[in-house]
Amino acid sequence: MAIVVIDAGHGYKPVKGGVVYDPGAIGYLGQAQYREADITAQYANSIAYMLRTLYPALDTRLLISTAANPLGLQQRRRYEPSAAAFVSVHLNAAENKNAHGYETWYSRERSAGLAQACHAALQRALAGMLDRGVKQKGLTVCQREQPSVLLELGFITNESDLRTLLLRETRARVARELAHAIAAFVQQD
Repeated sequence: MAIVVIDAGHGYKPVKGGVVYDPGAIGYLGQAQYREADITAQYANSIAYMLRTLYPALDTRLLISTAANPLGLQQRRRYEPSAAAFVSVHLNAAENKNAHGYETWYSRERSAGLAQACHAALQRALAGMLDRGVKQKGLTVCQREQPSVLLELGFITNESDLRTLLLRETRARVARELAHAIAAFVQQD
């Protein structure tokens, strides 16, 4: 049974002498504050739920950092090293509030196929948003032997992106499209 890991970016992480909460980027709509870690946890939960529901033959693992189980970047990178796919869910941020759109990152060439599959899913699910493309960079969480990607679903610092990402319908579309894409990639052999 192929293992798929869905990682919710940020959250609790271990530090010397204890645990700290890393909220990730922060976005605002009026006076309301939104934390990247909270939104990525919702998306990761939805993606994992959709994979488990539609593709029960896959062994889907949800990786969310909690106070009881804090995770550093290296722990995330080393989690389930034999997983057929590792997908880390994040939101982007920028000082320029006009920066917007979604993008897909991968580090190693063996992850290019997963990156293309996930990005095509985002193109379908986030059709009204700016497509910033697929990019390659040596991101720690993606330095894995098996295929791994980091998805930036939009800019938490852009009001339009944030409003779109907070919609339940958007989360459902993203989860459904990514579940189909990840399953197709893993089952292509």
